[in-house]
Parts: sequence; structure tokens; C-alpha cells
Amino acid sequence: MQLLVITIDKCEEFLDTLAGLKAHGMNGIVFQSTSLKHALLHSTVDAAPIFGSLSKVMNNDFESSHTAFLLLNDDQIEHAKRVVRRNTNGLGRKGVMFTIPIISYEGIEE
Repeated sequence: MQLLVITIDKCEEFLDTLAGLKAHGMNGIVFQSTSLKHALLHSTVDAAPIFGSLSKVMNNDFESSHTAFLLLNDDQIEHAKRVVRRNTNGLGRKGVMFTIPIISYEGIEE
């Protein structure tokens, strides 16, 4: 089992990707997100020393995107990646996709 994490900058491509994954029976959760670079460079909040920069992220004065988290069986991962690549014409600089091995989990059952 693996956790597939996907962030795509272009909203339409992200939604098309989610629809493609859902059509193949894959489910997950979506969170609003933004890159650190975008949050820090486009914030209107004055820079604060050391950890105070987190206040810039909390203010939400920057454009957001979304990140999807899908818990998938190992045999679903490559198919899910193909769906992402197909809907984005290759991620390139549009976003990021990675997997994390999951040793155990509890909760939602099929």
C-alpha cells in the first residue's frame, strides 16, 4: 500500500485528473495548498524573524492550489500515475507527484 500525493497548479487539469482517478475507482482527500515559494514571495505581510514567517501562510493572501492524497494498493500506483500524466500532458513544472510507502493504516474500509 502507498500514499500517492498529487499537486497540480492548473485547476482544470487537477479536476480532470481527479475525475479520471475517480472513474477508475480511486478515492482520496483534497486539501487547499500553496507552495512555500509562492506563499512567501507573494505575501503582503511584513517579514518576521525566524518562525514568524508562518504568519504569512496563515493570512492566505496568495493564490491557492489543491493537493490530493490517495491511499492505493501497489498494483494501482502505476495506473494512477498514467492518469495524472495523461491529464497534464506530463507534469513538467505544473506540479508534483510522489508516493510514500504505508506500513499500516486503520479506518475507512472498502
